[in-house]
Amino acid sequence: MADTSPQSSSVPIRSELDDRTKPIPKGHPATIADRVKEDLAEDEVDDILQMENVYSPITIRSQLIENMDDELTSVPVTHGDAQSEVFGDRLETENGAPRTPGVHRESAPEEVGDADENHVEDAPEEAVAEKSPRVDDDEDLESEDDDTNEEEETDEEEETDEAATEDELEERFSDEEEASDHEDEEPKLKYQRLGGTLSETLKKDAVSAMAVSDRFLALGTHWGAVHILDIMGTDVKRFQSHSATVTSLSIDTGGEYVASASVDGKVVISSLYSQEVQKFNYQRPVKAVALEPDYSRKNTRQFISGGMAEYLLQSGKGWFGNKDIVISSGEGPIYNVKWRATFVAWANEAGVKIYDIASQQKFAYIDRPPNSPRADLFRCNLVWKSDVELLIGWADNVKLCVIKERSKMDIASGLPSKYVEIVCQFRTDFVVSGLAPLGDDIVLLSFMTNLAELRNVDVLEQNATKRSKAQPPEIRVVDSHGATIANDVLSLLGFEHYQANDYQLEYLPGTNPSEATFYVVSPKDIVVAKPRDVSDHIEWLVDRKRYEEALRIAEAAGPNYEGRLQVNSILDIGQKYMATLMGEGRYDEVAATCPKILRTDQALWEEWVAKFNVAGQLRKLFPYLPVQNPQLENTTYKLVLTQLLKVDVKMFLETIRSWPSDIYDASALVHEVENAMETEGPAVRYLQEAAKELHMHARRYDRALFYGLLLRAADVLDFVKEHNLYSFVQDHAILIMEYDDYCLNSSPEIANEIAMAIAGTGDTELRDIGEDIELGKTRAATRMPGVQLLISHPDHILATQVVPHLAPHRKFLHIFLDALFKLDAQASAQFHHLQISLYADFDPPRLIDFLRLSPAYSVQTAYSICQKRDLVPEMVFLLGKMGDNRTALNLIISRLGDVKRAIEFAKEQNDDELWEDLLKYSMDKPSFIVGLLENLGGYINPIRAVERIPEGLEIPGLKKALIKIMNDIGIQMELREGCEKILISDTAELLDTLYRAQRRGMLLDPDVTCATCHTGFDYADDTTLVTFFCTHVYHLQCLTSSVAAPAINSPAIDASSTTSLQRRTDKAVRLIYHRPSLSTSGLASNIQLEQVTHSIRDVAEVAIRLKKRDGLFCPLCRSNKDKSTARDGGLARKRRGKRIG
Repeated sequence: MADTSPQSSSVPIRSELDDRTKPIPKGHPATIADRVKEDLAEDEVDDILQMENVYSPITIRSQLIENMDDELTSVPVTHGDAQSEVFGDRLETENGAPRTPGVHRESAPEEVGDADENHVEDAPEEAVAEKSPRVDDDEDLESEDDDTNEEEETDEEEETDEAATEDELEERFSDEEEASDHEDEEPKLKYQRLGGTLSETLKKDAVSAMAVSDRFLALGTHWGAVHILDIMGTDVKRFQSHSATVTSLSIDTGGEYVASASVDGKVVISSLYSQEVQKFNYQRPVKAVALEPDYSRKNTRQFISGGMAEYLLQSGKGWFGNKDIVISSGEGPIYNVKWRATFVAWANEAGVKIYDIASQQKFAYIDRPPNSPRADLFRCNLVWKSDVELLIGWADNVKLCVIKERSKMDIASGLPSKYVEIVCQFRTDFVVSGLAPLGDDIVLLSFMTNLAELRNVDVLEQNATKRSKAQPPEIRVVDSHGATIANDVLSLLGFEHYQANDYQLEYLPGTNPSEATFYVVSPKDIVVAKPRDVSDHIEWLVDRKRYEEALRIAEAAGPNYEGRLQVNSILDIGQKYMATLMGEGRYDEVAATCPKILRTDQALWEEWVAKFNVAGQLRKLFPYLPVQNPQLENTTYKLVLTQLLKVDVKMFLETIRSWPSDIYDASALVHEVENAMETEGPAVRYLQEAAKELHMHARRYDRALFYGLLLRAADVLDFVKEHNLYSFVQDHAILIMEYDDYCLNSSPEIANEIAMAIAGTGDTELRDIGEDIELGKTRAATRMPGVQLLISHPDHILATQVVPHLAPHRKFLHIFLDALFKLDAQASAQFHHLQISLYADFDPPRLIDFLRLSPAYSVQTAYSICQKRDLVPEMVFLLGKMGDNRTALNLIISRLGDVKRAIEFAKEQNDDELWEDLLKYSMDKPSFIVGLLENLGGYINPIRAVERIPEGLEIPGLKKALIKIMNDIGIQMELREGCEKILISDTAELLDTLYRAQRRGMLLDPDVTCATCHTGFDYADDTTLVTFFCTHVYHLQCLTSSVAAPAINSPAIDASSTTSLQRRTDKAVRLIYHRPSLSTSGLASNIQLEQVTHSIRDVAEVAIRLKKRDGLFCPLCRSNKDKSTARDGGLARKRRGKRIG
């Protein structure tokens, strides 16, 4: 039955379009135009009749009210017929006239069901209550008396008006009495309008169906859409499942699937967490759908649906696809279906029936009460209170049915195993638009109308008069006998235009009745109702001045109770109690009581602050002083803080850190703090921290940075970047350097690094400091965050502005300029003249490096500074830079006595005279002679130094020095010979490879032809063949004639050419490998030389034989004029020739 193809359905189906075009028979529901035009002017009826063929009935109604205001935030409510409004969760009651509905009770329990009802097919034969007799409009007209004269009519109207006046007076007095009775009755529910994006969702659409779960809400609209909302009303997902009004929604217990039914004849089951969508087309409007419990966890995937086709179908997966089982048919349209556990309840024209899925039997039939309105006029509301309890609300009738087990004897007699007993029932004087359980009570959504006019109506009049505006719906809480416990009137948006079937009451059960949630649904509005809690109950008592009872209940609620008591009389009582405690000197108890009594009253809080100030006990009150809700005057907070500053500076600091900064004037308060700093003492640090916090609150970040630097606060330099305080840093560079110095001396990491550098372990930048700890700290200071901040922002912090501030502190100036020099030597060039003396004072080992790298200083001035401090290495460097090399060399020899440095200096200058001076100065110094011999290396000839040694001079270590010189020369010779051998070997190998490549033969196919004459070759005669490396073969005659070049007469090589080639080859080899200085041992062996020579000669001979002569070239490959011929030759080459080697 659920096949998407219309032809596959086996159930007789009528077209909904055909029903529209046929005349309305007697007893058939009236068209939407008949219902709506009662609310319209005559000129609007034609438009609505045209809309009837396009939109569903409720959609037309939504079009009439789509421009109404849907942005209201409060729900007007009348409780106990006394007008009130709900704002959020608070109910404020006003005076009004009560109205109590009449309730017709039928409380006697009765058993529903027939002993003969054993099978589904027996259902139509059950005993059903008589239907209401139908009234024809013509009969009503005929019953009037046409002979009545005008005078009699006038008298009757006057009598009627007098009677009506008396009835109204009696009703008014009765209402006033009932209103006084209802004043002491506490409401059962509290209301709040559903917010979120609901108003935006319903601007151009209207709600037609709703289902709820504990995780989300599902709304069906008249435009065929299904909206998924969160609990707050925010639209999180949308399905455009249908093309017409959604009539019913069902959510599985797992909250993973939503099923929707529509008047377009389709049932759509959509997954909320995947792309799975199942569609079933029944061709006729579907009025109800229900998913089986745990639909998402079962493989059967069953659901039940029904509608205008008059079939109740159980659909699910079968062996060969989806299968449909007809549970009920032929009893009129299906109006509602609810599935709980294994029981399915549905409503049709006859009444309500219950079906057991497990036993596949219908076991109960609940008939509609006699004299009820027509079945299709009002929706039948079904709600499962539990697995075996069913609430039924249809028109003006309410029933509570309980499913019970039959005795074994009855089952043996053939009766169903279960039956239904109606434990309570009653009738109302209003239409039940929805119902839900609330513990042992029942919540009814009532629509007030004149039921007497509808009890015997079959067909609405075609030319009905304009209907009066509808009354707002009411929420009634009744007991099991129908007695009203509470009554609230809801003024929903657009209620004047809605009828009973436009409202719904959805129920979401909780773990206990107090946690249940009710959703009152109208096309353009949704109101959430919940049972009132303890806070609501206490507020209700306070409103009635039952303070003692309210306080007792609040204490019983526990210490965590936070009520909303805001009544002056309660505050007065609390203040009297607090005054008593204060008179007894119990200031701590008074302060602790203030939040409970004063709550959010700003004026009272300020009054009690003044009282504590007079008593000198503000210190005890301030921990409880509110900083928001309510927020007191700034002067009040300043008063408290000023007193704290005088008595307890530490608590003052903690308070301004915990309080919001906008509740007091930080700018005014910081002056008092700074004035208090003038008196030195242990509290100065607390005052500085307080000043820093207050400047931060006042957005004076430069002053906050100032105090942060004084306090050596961690991460205080982050303020500079966050608040662009570079100008402040530039003008307070000394504070930055002092902050770095503090961090440097207190850093265990830097201390550990210096210790490792002194011990000679680890690879750090401080490894050459020796044992000088201060030198290590000076070098490490250049990496500190403060100095890095000063040098890393040249666009904001100018070195020319920083240097004057640091000039009085030479060490800080050195650290700054040293870091700047490392970062950018060019940027610090203008200060290099200052750095010479700074390096000389604070980091002498690095002065020589600075002098080598910097070009921006006076050499003479630098020499003077170094001469005053007796820095010999630096003086040597500067003398060399000035060109006085002899004086520099004399300093090295006389002052330093470092022969290696002297040799390095001579190498740097690259001057023979300087070498001569070095040899001359060293000849009378044996240690220098040995040093020269050991370190000269390849710079000068060692013989030159040996020859200058005076005869008879005793030189310790001379023998070892000479041996070292000879060893070094021997090593050099061996390296040179090894390189020559490798070179000769590689040359011979490459020449041999070239020779073999040139001598490779060509493999020719026997059927090869001449590329010119295209004739074959006779290998028996003495025909000369010419083969090129491109594998083209020619007759010698063809080749020479085609290119007009002389032929080769003989392959022999001219003897003179060969002799000349040999001579040139020998000369080339000799020039390459001959070393005059190595004539005895450096020349390669004659055998290797001869091998190379012979290889070169062989290659030369081959080259001469293969040397091109004029005319001996391949015409096909040489010529580019005939591309096609060359291409053909290339193909022939690939096909005929192959190189071999």
